[in-house]
Amino acid sequence: MKYCKKLFALLAAALLCMALTLPAGAAAPLVRDECGVFDADTLADLEEQAESASDGHDVDVYFLVVDDIGDADQRDYAKNYYISNGLGYGDEQSGILFLLAVGSRKYVTITYGEGVTAFTDYRIEQQEDEILPQLSDEEWADAAYTYIDMCDDALDYYADHGEPIDVDNDIGLEDLLIAMIFPLGISAFICLILYHRMKTARQKTEADEYMPGFTLRVKRDRYTHTTRERTYDPPQKESHSSGGSSVDSDGFGGSSGGSF
Repeated sequence: MKYCKKLFALLAAALLCMALTLPAGAAAPLVRDECGVFDADTLADLEEQAESASDGHDVDVYFLVVDDIGDADQRDYAKNYYISNGLGYGDEQSGILFLLAVGSRKYVTITYGEGVTAFTDYRIEQQEDEILPQLSDEEWADAAYTYIDMCDDALDYYADHGEPIDVDNDIGLEDLLIAMIFPLGISAFICLILYHRMKTARQKTEADEYMPGFTLRVKRDRYTHTTRERTYDPPQKESHSSGGSSVDSDGFGGSSGGSF
């Protein structure tokens, strides 16, 4: 009898240890498809990429797909989901979540904890601008891959530089300068060669020196018409020129979202 009790106690302890050592990601996946838009292989691949993007950054990257949220505000819905499901990394629950409500055709990005610092308003706007055309075309998987990839880039930049991607340090700025300076240098070099080859050229002062024998017998100016050109100047999209991250009273950053 005592042996049975000891065996039972050992088995109970073993089961408890197994339960405690289950990976947190198994109970809380990063890519959550509650609408069934991804097949099993795509969902598994997206989950793997989200885990890779999150790994080592202390910020979890979430992509949430739901069907219809009715008249609910997409930002409030995402925040409530985040808190009620205990999402985020560590004690600060650091993370970034993109909500896609397929039935309601709404979207929003929210950040929390360290995710607020890692993802500025400027970067979130960049990510949403990149994803929106894919959402409009109902390319759900492409939108998810794009989002996770851009989050990965942003977190890598934050880790490497000690500051997030923002208005004054756009990740593509250096590449853009290189792309502009290199061809300009080549053009300047060619122009310099041509300039030195034209030292014998002399500017003409009379029109007949360019067209010998050509003489105008009658000279008359006559008004015919006036041409007006109108150029449409579209309103500029509001941007976060001041940089940084906006935070609401609940400690969440991110966007206000919208429809697609």
